Amino acid sequence: MRSEIYQNRQHDLRIQYRGSSPSRLDSLTDGVFGIAITLLIFNLANPNSFEDLLTFTKTLPAFLISIAFLVTVWAEHLRFSEIYTLNDFRLTVLNTIFIALIIFYVYPLRFLTLFLTNFFFRTEIQVSIQGDQVPFLMIYYGFVAFALYFTLYLFYRRASQLKTELRLNDFEVFYTRSHMRRLAIMFGVPLISIVLTALITPFSYIWASVVGGVSYCLYSPAILIWYRRFQKTSKTYV
Repeated sequence: MRSEIYQNRQHDLRIQYRGSSPSRLDSLTDGVFGIAITLLIFNLANPNSFEDLLTFTKTLPAFLISIAFLVTVWAEHLRFSEIYTLNDFRLTVLNTIFIALIIFYVYPLRFLTLFLTNFFFRTEIQVSIQGDQVPFLMIYYGFVAFALYFTLYLFYRRASQLKTELRLNDFEVFYTRSHMRRLAIMFGVPLISIVLTALITPFSYIWASVVGGVSYCLYSPAILIWYRRFQKTSKTYV
């Protein structure tokens, strides 16, 4: 699948794509993502009545959100491995941690999809959680999102350290450092959500839940500012 995406994707001529041929580690990572999505979709009981079928159908929006998140994280890994490859011991260790986090995240992600389905559609899927536990759920998922994006940040940091061995040109050095800043935003926002939720929870678990969720709206302006600066500076490289 990576090969097909690579062949049909528009490439930047200023970048040398060192991982155009997927390694065995890339293939393993792809397989893990495939297993994760499969478990996420098919780990529900088969509907045995029309009401069960309607309930199952209502889980679709939440499942699509969960799958979109997994695909987004996979695309991050794809982008990195296309440019830098993973032929390094530290990167291999980081990739192993990355795979473990994805597998670990499957069942918590499934819990979240069912919780959101109950919340928005008033279904009666068995998900046991009290109102005052929701802030801790926000913190839990915040830590997982933080860990995933922080690991991806370390990928780029390692590539920056290997700039001589990888023979990165000036634009590639800029590209690497820019994406380190972007991933710092990606793991920084969940960290902000975690801190705010933890601080507000002793006073009001309702407001802690609201603020913890709204904090993720910081992604839009932060990424927009990063993108504009990236585009402006990248034009100076020919």
